[in-house]
Amino acid sequence: MKMNNFIKKSKEFIKSFLKDPLFLNRWEESWYSRRRDDNQLSVRISGRHRRKAYPYYGDSHLFVEDMYTGIMPFMIYKGEREKYPARIEPATTTQKQRIIASGISQRDHTFFLEDAICEFVRTTAHILFSDGVAFYEIVYKKNEVGEIESFEFELLQPFYLFRFWKNYYQVVPWWEAKESRIRAQIVKIPAEKILRIDFPKRYGGKRKIYSLLKRLYQLSKELIPEFQMQAMGKNENIGFNLDEFSKAKYLEIAKLTTQYGWNQRQRSDKYITEYYSMIRFLREKKLEATIRTHIIASLNEVLNRPPLNLNATIIIENLFSVEKVGEQERLLEKGNVKFMDLFNSLKI
Repeated sequence: MKMNNFIKKSKEFIKSFLKDPLFLNRWEESWYSRRRDDNQLSVRISGRHRRKAYPYYGDSHLFVEDMYTGIMPFMIYKGEREKYPARIEPATTTQKQRIIASGISQRDHTFFLEDAICEFVRTTAHILFSDGVAFYEIVYKKNEVGEIESFEFELLQPFYLFRFWKNYYQVVPWWEAKESRIRAQIVKIPAEKILRIDFPKRYGGKRKIYSLLKRLYQLSKELIPEFQMQAMGKNENIGFNLDEFSKAKYLEIAKLTTQYGWNQRQRSDKYITEYYSMIRFLREKKLEATIRTHIIASLNEVLNRPPLNLNATIIIENLFSVEKVGEQERLLEKGNVKFMDLFNSLKI
């Protein structure tokens, strides 16, 4: 009897091993691994293991937050939709506009196109400043005559996502599978189903953002260096000057972020004149306008190519452009503008 049970269990083990010899299903839980739509190919992974390269902490966190929050106005405030109206060209039906608004939004903004655009641009900008590239899988449904009935953009972690020839491949290694409670696997996704938006090359692209965030994190790890902490513990005076140490960190960060115009949350007021603070302000605004224009252009491109082919171009009005910032830069250089007027002209 015991021998029969042993043989039976052995057969079951061998059968399960042959079905999954690499133990790919070991950590899978149906609730976590379930896709939201039958047409979705990708799976969600946490990507936390890759974050160890530059944790989202300290100055790296402050930089990302400051850079993306000024990209778009907050449409939730009263009167904001009226100040920055959005439209679709050529003019289309209400139903088609709702399909587009719902598709680009993660929060079911089906009635207000402005809200949907604001959310998509802000979300994508946040990712670009955090990772240098944003990936979305285009998940869609068509009706009987082949027209798009609905679609959505499923946000993908850029980690372990690679392109080879005409396809992308999402690799889920065992350590990510364990963390995300999904099956270790490799998912093939046709390139046409991917919306990819890269950080603009004129600002250094993904590589520069990566190195910048890593260095900002390193500079944030210690408010007071370890050697001074040890000296304080021994009650020794080694001539350490905290003000000079803080100034040196500020100067390095200011140099690292020169092209982006980051003011380090007004820390620059102690070390920079008002004129040069306005120069950095204009650089920041030019970056915001560049990122916003780039994201909306990428969105319009994907709406008008396969598989969507919606013949729709989104336009949002009254937001300052790169050209507008350039005009203000020339006025500042000539001394023909008040600082407050310059600031108000680019405020959203």
